[in-house]
Amino acid sequence: MKPHAIIVSPLSESQQKHVIEQTYNYIAKATDIFGIKNKAVEISFNLKGRCAGMYRITHGIGRHRRDIRYNAFIFSKFYEDSINTTVPHEVAHYVSDMLYGLKNIKPHGKEWQAVMQAFGVKANVTSNYDLTGVPLKQMSLFTYQCNCREHQLTSIRHNKINKKYFRYFCKSCKQPLKFKHKESASL
Repeated sequence: MKPHAIIVSPLSESQQKHVIEQTYNYIAKATDIFGIKNKAVEISFNLKGRCAGMYRITHGIGRHRRDIRYNAFIFSKFYEDSINTTVPHEVAHYVSDMLYGLKNIKPHGKEWQAVMQAFGVKANVTSNYDLTGVPLKQMSLFTYQCNCREHQLTSIRHNKINKKYFRYFCKSCKQPLKFKHKESASL
């Protein structure tokens, strides 16, 4: 008889509110320390997979949107550690962006490390969480064919081909890859 796998539940609404409060507390702290102008940042809990958090900028026509995304399942399983490490980590990316611009610095470079130091938090780049019970995202794989064999491409490469940004060629037969079909795999 197989033991049933325990699935981690996502953060509750009150926990999400607490994480949002902590995020804004770190932003306020950075405003006091660095004198940055606080630009709007969206906070969501829609990150999937193995990452606990992510800061990103999406570019639109005439404006940039800043997002801090958290993984509600990892935060739920490692709540206190996520509050103490992931929240300041992602806010430090936001602050580094406000101070220097992301394109001008390395993601976990000396500027980001200085912000983490100012927060009084160890500047760890990754965490080593046991993700048992955390739902992981499904990765789509696309099968392509050349003259000599099949190739598995990720959705990123598949989308680049579809948008006519790239063509991929087989290293063996040097022929262009042609789409055959889609598959799914767990990450």
